[in-house]
Amino acid sequence: MLSHGTVVPGSWLNMFGATALLLFLLVTTCATAAPNCPPLGPVFEKPRNFKSSAAIRAALANLTETFQARDEDNSAAVRANITSYSLEVFSISDTDPVIFDWHHTAPAHASSNITNGGVKKTDADTVYRLGSLTKILTVYTWLVQDGDVKWNEPITKYVPELAKAADKAKDDPVGNVAWGEVTVGSLAGQLSGAVRDYGLMGEFTQMVDQNTAVQLGFPALNSSDPTLPKCGVWPHCNRTEFFSGLLQVYPSYAPFTTPAYTNTGFQILAYALESIKGKPFQTLMEEPILRPLNLSRTFYQKAASNLGIIPGPGTSSDAQWDYQLGDENPAGNMYSSVRDISALGRSIMRSTLLAPVLTNRWLKPAALTSEPNAGVGYPWDIRRIVLPSVTNGKRVVDAYNNAGRIGYYNSLLNLLPDYGVGFSVLLASPNLPANANFNLADVLGEQLLPALEEAAKEQAQDTYGGNYANGGGNSSLKITTQPDRPGLGIENWVSNGTDMQYVATVLAAGYAPVNPSIRLYPTGLETVIPGEMDRKNGRAATQGKRVAYKAVFEDLNVPSRTPPSMFSTDCGSWVSLTGVTYGSMPLDQFFFEVDGSGKVVSIENAALRMVMRKG
Repeated sequence: MLSHGTVVPGSWLNMFGATALLLFLLVTTCATAAPNCPPLGPVFEKPRNFKSSAAIRAALANLTETFQARDEDNSAAVRANITSYSLEVFSISDTDPVIFDWHHTAPAHASSNITNGGVKKTDADTVYRLGSLTKILTVYTWLVQDGDVKWNEPITKYVPELAKAADKAKDDPVGNVAWGEVTVGSLAGQLSGAVRDYGLMGEFTQMVDQNTAVQLGFPALNSSDPTLPKCGVWPHCNRTEFFSGLLQVYPSYAPFTTPAYTNTGFQILAYALESIKGKPFQTLMEEPILRPLNLSRTFYQKAASNLGIIPGPGTSSDAQWDYQLGDENPAGNMYSSVRDISALGRSIMRSTLLAPVLTNRWLKPAALTSEPNAGVGYPWDIRRIVLPSVTNGKRVVDAYNNAGRIGYYNSLLNLLPDYGVGFSVLLASPNLPANANFNLADVLGEQLLPALEEAAKEQAQDTYGGNYANGGGNSSLKITTQPDRPGLGIENWVSNGTDMQYVATVLAAGYAPVNPSIRLYPTGLETVIPGEMDRKNGRAATQGKRVAYKAVFEDLNVPSRTPPSMFSTDCGSWVSLTGVTYGSMPLDQFFFEVDGSGKVVSIENAALRMVMRKG
């Protein structure tokens, strides 16, 4: 334990004992040093002026060259001659809302669209079908209309057909979904355990006749068999038929066991919201989302064919442009353009229609998957991307995606909240290449993510980098960035003449560090500072802000666990946050004061209560 009073840094060795320190040094110097371990989230503030970044300009030049070559590639992996697509890289920045866009019209489509009613050339307003990307709009509609306060409530509270069947699972859990345990949130997060579809996609009896099914090894089903769907692809199931059939189908899992993809869950969510709000689901979506965001090229029902890309040969029916999903529309029916999908993604990350805290809850995993770098959200497909460019830091970027496919169409929305950037990808082809949407995402991500990290670092250095000191001259520090490390680095930190970099790391770690390191990371917390009245013209001056950063105190001589241990870790910074306080104030909390022009004026440590002005 540390005693009260002033301690000279050189005497710390006596407190811990020379023998213990020697043993520690013997262990740590024989292993690879552990990298910096930032908390989850951005390690720099979101970049704003993308076009001024050399790294971004280089990445965009590489993307241009890549897509030019790709649009000449007719191999089975690309099929540029029959695959049209549109994509945009967008941001929440007012300066550069669209960072990059690219559109390709397949030669086969340019001629076929003359006869089938579609557009002759793709652009940002060209309409494509979304497929399951519709699900994001369905969940967004629920959150805008009703928030997430009901997400832990049973769905049976809002869907009477399920309430009547809730007790069946008590006697036969193998044969019945435990609907009383299925919550609103579990449906949005693919955790209900219910069947994927009823009567539509995947229902083989809707695709072939009985003779063909028998020839393929399936048993013949009598037309009176209650499990044989009498509706689905056509005619569509009405609500009564849907629940009558759904309640006869076995569950995949018990609720909350594992993520299991469903379309039926989103149909049920729409029924529940209609019950709560007393309006049709289409109206519930259009009134608070499509109209306020001016998504004029986004449609819940069939869009006019002259707005869309409709691949040939054949008609719009062959491309499934005309086909509707009926009451399962909330799972995958919609139409949109990349401009509108970008505006949708931008509104989510800006919290345009939701409170920021609700957005933060939405952009979190609902469950993990069997793939270590993947998770499932509401209903996001989450990818955990390790940035290889940060060689001396564990930098993980979480990407929130939602993809879809229907007929000749493929779609993807990607959000990168750490950067306030995302991209929208829409494709159309009579023979879509495998994984076409995510293949384009890979092309974009490989160039963009390292460049975005570098752009954020450049901006952080320009904004915060420099020397800070108090008027008395006995307290000072330097802020800088390093090419291979995350966050802002604190160097030469002296408080009242004491080496505070050393002292803070000792207090946080509980031993004498060999190579103390302090990195600062943004918390997202900002307070507006009202500007003083301009006496000359009587108007308020431009407002400044107070920006909070969190420090992580580390000893870079601690050994790295490479390869990773089964239970132990060399990256547990979230446990140590606010581990040392002085007069209740955290030693790892720093505040920058920024004036109305965006210039940093000073830095203050919460525990030391000392303001140091930037030189």
